[in-house]
Amino acid sequence: MWDMTEQRYYGDMSEVSYEAVPSPWTESLEKLRTEMNRIDEHIYKHITREGHEERDPVPPKARVSIRYRAYWEGESTAFKSSKLLEFETGGDMVLQGLETAVRTMRPYEKADFVISFEQLCGELGSPPLIKPKADGLFQVEVIDYSLIEENQIPEEERDKFYVVYPKAKDFYLEGKIWLRRYRYRNAETSFQKAIDFLKTCRMTDSEEKRQQNDLLINLFQGLMVCYNSLNRPKCACTTMKELRLLTGNQPSWRALYQEGRALTILGDYDRARISYKRAQKKQPDNQDIEDEITKITKRINNLEVAKRELWERATKI
Repeated sequence: MWDMTEQRYYGDMSEVSYEAVPSPWTESLEKLRTEMNRIDEHIYKHITREGHEERDPVPPKARVSIRYRAYWEGESTAFKSSKLLEFETGGDMVLQGLETAVRTMRPYEKADFVISFEQLCGELGSPPLIKPKADGLFQVEVIDYSLIEENQIPEEERDKFYVVYPKAKDFYLEGKIWLRRYRYRNAETSFQKAIDFLKTCRMTDSEEKRQQNDLLINLFQGLMVCYNSLNRPKCACTTMKELRLLTGNQPSWRALYQEGRALTILGDYDRARISYKRAQKKQPDNQDIEDEITKITKRINNLEVAKRELWERATKI
């Protein structure tokens, strides 16, 4: 049966991992719907903690932070969970049903939803992990949200740092969200918009210059991830030139790692290994860097062997 207590849903369960909390409902979701309020033909809701009455529900264009767990019908283990998920409403960043559910909630509110397959993974699902026509039970908590203003800045204010910088930072955060969802083209667009904004403004003191420089470094590093993931290594290498200028030729290990990835894609293994080695010097305990060095070294050795064999065959002719 469905345990309706606060303790069952969100009590102190420090001894249990967040993902391991079992489903609160073991019977059919169709039966559960009879105990919930109907939002529309696809979504039913049960509030387990009221939200802030003075705050409106999450609007159609906002950056929202939530916690949630999601269960398929008849399964006790969550198929998806997050202690902190940040996304933009209206941006196609999460499952349609989850966004629709969140849009009914106020900050601080906790609620359970039954969401039909039409707004989750569709009629076909994704076998074998997701069954066809799979409805889901979602436990959701809205932490807070902030409104997203229109992206355009009036022409007469585009050179004002205090106007441009917050807008550029919003685009940077948006790009990070897209990266987490592997939507690299969307992330690239967001990062590039932020860069374009920052390049139009004038700094009035050294602190503003520092803030601009730090944000540009993060933006260009994000672009390198996008370019490598979109198989555009030459763009990643060009972006690295910008980072070298911004950092006084002292790029971070993340940038060096992405440079190594780009050079590997281009087949420039010797330079790729140099970049990875420099990244490792800055981040000596990073296993990903160590793995890439091992792989690139193996490729270089294989090429050397192939060259020797080719030369030996050629001299015997």
